[in-house]
Amino acid sequence: MTSSAMASQTRGLYKGAYYALFPQVEATRPPVAPIPVARELVHRAQAHDVLPTKLIRHDDTNFTVSARRPHHHRLFMTADGRYTASYVLEAIRQTTLLLSHTELGVPLGHHFVMWDMGHRLDAELPVLDTASAGLTLDVEVTDLRRRGAVPAAVALEMTIRAAGRAVGTGSIRFNITSPAAYTRIRGSLPTTSAPGLTAALPAPVDPPTVHHTRACDVVLAASRLPGRWQLRADPTNTLFFDRVNDHIPAMVLVEAAQQAAGLIAPRGRFVPSSSRMNFSRYVELDQPCWIEARQDTTENGTTSVRVTGHQNEQLAFVIEFADTAAL
Repeated sequence: MTSSAMASQTRGLYKGAYYALFPQVEATRPPVAPIPVARELVHRAQAHDVLPTKLIRHDDTNFTVSARRPHHHRLFMTADGRYTASYVLEAIRQTTLLLSHTELGVPLGHHFVMWDMGHRLDAELPVLDTASAGLTLDVEVTDLRRRGAVPAAVALEMTIRAAGRAVGTGSIRFNITSPAAYTRIRGSLPTTSAPGLTAALPAPVDPPTVHHTRACDVVLAASRLPGRWQLRADPTNTLFFDRVNDHIPAMVLVEAAQQAAGLIAPRGRFVPSSSRMNFSRYVELDQPCWIEARQDTTENGTTSVRVTGHQNEQLAFVIEFADTAAL
């Protein structure tokens, strides 16, 4: 028997055992990644927000995911046509979700609790053309812990390629919980959004100061202290909330960190080429969250920014942008 046939047989046996243990999963877990990728597999409500286009399995721990690069996007591209850190991080996040559902056995409806994520680009992404229409992410599963047949904790490392060459890396670490376990984790807190849950939004900072044209895309409100802002996230803005959320999505916090970094960086333009982030608790919709940013500039002009978020006087997240350039 060839190695590929053995691998196919092994996967078939695994799936049979998996569904025997968890018969309720069979109706919700797709066996393979469809092409184009279904929006449910990357937790997006709109097809035009789906970045992955194809998944290739090499073995039990190594995969390649292709991801498209949008030609225009309010969050993923700067006014001069360059891709933001949010684009790379969202590609990493969606790759993680796709791989988890189609290859690692995570049922649709389970919750992903992200702890750490980061990226590094060694070069700017090439100009979008027919030869470099997207990214490829070579993914390695570096840690996988299961509870029964379903993963409970996963860590992934990725090599990011564009136009056929390696341009950077990415990483992510997260836990997975069933709907019942997620309800227990939330305790008395809501597990679904409801009318009146969200606090009234404070006035945004001037959109052009954070390189936006729409006030609804601004996620910071001014405070009385320099380098400090209140988080504001409009749940009616489908760019941030394209599905029901009971807390502020992590990618909204990433956008808040980028906007804060841009406000304190020299000349107001901040293009991160690397990031490290840690999420220690959920940021709730109906309570103020305070964003603080501190920058450091080296002798050669390279700027780094550390952004923190506190809610109820407790640290919720830390996002550090490094090896960056103020342009």
